[in-house]
Parts: sequence; C-alpha cells; structure tokens
Amino acid sequence: MTAVDSAPAQTSFAARVKTETQEAHNAAENTQFMGELLGGKRDRRAYVSLLEQYLHLYRALEATEQRFADAPELAGVLDARLNRVEALEADLADLLDGEAPAEPTPATAKYIERLTALPSDAPERYFAHHYLRYLGDLSGGQVIGRLSGRHYEIPAESLRTWRFDGIEKHKPYKDQYRVALDTAPLTEAQQDALIDEAQAGFLLAKELFDSLA
Repeated sequence: MTAVDSAPAQTSFAARVKTETQEAHNAAENTQFMGELLGGKRDRRAYVSLLEQYLHLYRALEATEQRFADAPELAGVLDARLNRVEALEADLADLLDGEAPAEPTPATAKYIERLTALPSDAPERYFAHHYLRYLGDLSGGQVIGRLSGRHYEIPAESLRTWRFDGIEKHKPYKDQYRVALDTAPLTEAQQDALIDEAQAGFLLAKELFDSLA
C-alpha cells in the first residue's frame, strides 16, 4: 500500500460544519414549540407568532448582509433570491388582517443583537448565520410551510415565506451552496470561527422557539 493509499480521506468543510453543529441543530429542531406546531397541536396564531419573530430576525439578517456584500468569503453564497423579508411582510399582511406584527420577544432581541454586533472584519461569522438560516429554510423550512398550511388551513398564496422564486430545484441549489462553503477562501481560524458562530446561532434559534412555547 502506498503512502497516498494509507492517508486518511479528507472531510469537506461543509461536512465538518454539519457534523460539528449537529447537536446544537438537533436541540433547536426538537423544541416543544416546533414539535407541537408541526404536529398540528397548536393553532394558526402560533404559526403567525413564528413569522412575526422571523420578520424581525430576517430584517436584521438582511440589513447586516450589506456590511459584508463585498467580502470574498461570501461571494459564492450571497443571492437576493434567498431574501425573506418581503415574503414575510406579505404573508403577515394576509394573516394579521391589518394588525401590526408583535414586537420581538427577548429571545429574538438577543438573536438580533448577536447579528448586529458581528464585527465587520469577521465575514465568516456572518456566513454562519447565512448558512443556518437560508439552508434551513430550503430544507426543514419546507416542512414547516407544508405542515402549517395543512394543519392550520393557511392558503398557498399566504405561504410565500417558504417559496424561493427563481430557485426551482432546491437540492442542486443546496449542493452548490455547500460547494461554495467548501471552496470559500477561509483560513483555518475562520473555519473554526464559522463553526463556533453556527453553534451559537442554533442555540439562539432554540431560545427563539422556546420563547413561543
């Protein structure tokens, strides 16, 4: 056996991110609120409450993106088709019948504070939030939209939050996003920081969901 043959296979960075954030991801995914919402044990108001908090969160996320628009580390993933604020505003206009959205919960405010305080010289930390929010919406978010629509009789036209106009096939898009993550010009220290920030982001998401329980 040659030295090349005996060398351990390298794990892609995208795979490493997934593995090293899995525990925090599972904690966010398996909250009481999410279990009850997806199980049809809540009501339409609970779904609306989630969208209200997401509206505040995505406003902060997408405003923060502007500070990193020219970062080479993010060149492969920044995509206006991913933006959710306009869709969230339209869905809430339908579902709230003219009422103003609720204010951020303390947990959402904490999440927003984390986003807005990201250092401008740390694009890898913004990358972490971009990754977990938008890839989440293209994956588990599709389940949230489908089951909430079914359980709480929300019409398809008011489920814009989970539709990504211009991204017809989600799997190839997500695969390409992971390639961009693998090939982004990140130093080893930046990769470690991205994973650290993604873990923090998942825990903040858990706290947001818990605040709605």
